[in-house]
Amino acid sequence: MRQLHASDSHGVERRREVVVRPDGSKVIRVEKRRRTYSDDQRDAKQAMLKNKRFLIGLCILVLLAAGALAGTYMYRLTSFNTEEFAGRLQADLSAAWGGDVKISGMAVDGLTMKASRIKVSFPEDSCLSFVAMEGISGEISAVPLFMGKIKGESLNVSRAAVGLRPGFVNFAVPQTKRELPFVFRRYTAPRLEVGYAHGTEEFTLERNGAPFYMTAEAYSRTSGNGPEPEYVLDLSQQKLKIKGWPLMGVDSGSVILNGSGVKQLTFSGFLDKGRLLNKPTDLSPFMITGNFLLGTDFRHQAWTLTGKNFDLASLLGDDFSSLLKVQTGEQEGDEKHELKLDFALPVTTEQKRPSLKGYSGSVIKATMIRLPVLRLLATMTARNTEIRLPYSSPVFTSGSFLLESDGMGRSASLKEISLFEQGFLGVTGGVYSNGTSLTGKLVFKIPSYMVDSRKLPSGVTQEGHEIILPVKISGTPESPQDNSAGMFQEEAPRTGRPEMHTAPSRGIALPAPSNSSPSRITVDGFM
Repeated sequence: MRQLHASDSHGVERRREVVVRPDGSKVIRVEKRRRTYSDDQRDAKQAMLKNKRFLIGLCILVLLAAGALAGTYMYRLTSFNTEEFAGRLQADLSAAWGGDVKISGMAVDGLTMKASRIKVSFPEDSCLSFVAMEGISGEISAVPLFMGKIKGESLNVSRAAVGLRPGFVNFAVPQTKRELPFVFRRYTAPRLEVGYAHGTEEFTLERNGAPFYMTAEAYSRTSGNGPEPEYVLDLSQQKLKIKGWPLMGVDSGSVILNGSGVKQLTFSGFLDKGRLLNKPTDLSPFMITGNFLLGTDFRHQAWTLTGKNFDLASLLGDDFSSLLKVQTGEQEGDEKHELKLDFALPVTTEQKRPSLKGYSGSVIKATMIRLPVLRLLATMTARNTEIRLPYSSPVFTSGSFLLESDGMGRSASLKEISLFEQGFLGVTGGVYSNGTSLTGKLVFKIPSYMVDSRKLPSGVTQEGHEIILPVKISGTPESPQDNSAGMFQEEAPRTGRPEMHTAPSRGIALPAPSNSSPSRITVDGFM
């Protein structure tokens, strides 16, 4: 016989009992019994006891989990500070960077990773010689650390040096598919140095014989969410020295790097002339832009320089400094009125400065000196002793020209020269230098009313109101010459304008150029 117990909603306990009747049938007898206070109290104690057991078990599980986590965390911290981990990190970095990595002073203190020095030495087929980082520290995220990975928001490097390999002409770096063993969103370096290595010597800014040297305060960050990440390097407080060019002060700069090389480079600042604060008018603003893909020859003219107030000699050297001194590039909001050059780095030993090709759409000031034809011009225009014109050393305030140089001192040229001083003088033509001699042709244009009709050289012509005098350029960069000697002739005074084809044949000696600087006479409407 089975007995069943149940309770209704009113606290009445029902007892059910199966009873067998005399005829053999079975019925269920229900006997109701009201629950008492002691019954409820006993059930409550049993429920409380069950809850306590559950909570105790849960606490034990939490304590065990916390202990496991703490143990794992301590194990990670301990493992990060072992020589085994340092060796494994060196191996992982070597595989990711494609070079030999040496780490000194590696340690993890809490959530801070530190290293005194990391140096990477690259193989001979890389344009990189080494990369050295000192004073490294970064805050690590706790969750990646527990998983055995080093990740964080920012990694700071007190000094970073990138050594380029001397004589290497191809932009080539090791290509690996391995990821870095540590990843940070940002990298900062109060002092970044990029230059050409010289054996075991530390390169410095004063080593001006190197093709390229740069110091800057750098900030690097990742950009883009594509399959191939890009790194943006922001630069400030920058000094840039390119062999053969003046020192440049860069106010701002940025370099975008990806797996293909330098996607975009932009530098902007002023030439350091050593007197920027004293003479604000002498400021020479510039901007350098370009891109450089892996596999490109460094000698390729991949960079573009635009600027203002540049001296011609600072770009080309002394090939034409004894013939012409030019201050080029006046930016007026029009690209046609600026200095614009495509150039390449002087990475080989025979290069004295960057090779370049471009134009100056505006001339601020140009002075022509030490050319024999200038004495001829002074004599042609000496109509009387009261008027003294500065043809012996003319100054031009407008003009343009094309310029080109191989950077080795073997080939330099000024083409499509067009220099003018309103109502005074104009010069067109081109000159060329191979480093040891000059060639070319210049055409001088003078208002006819400036010319003394009694003192006309052979070979001149007249076009409208202009006297045209062409000369051939020769000599050396140090001593430029022309074919003006013996061209001067004298004829008797005429009542009208001279006919250029009837010039007499008698020559006279040329007067010596005057050291004085006579006042300029300008007439509107000429050229």
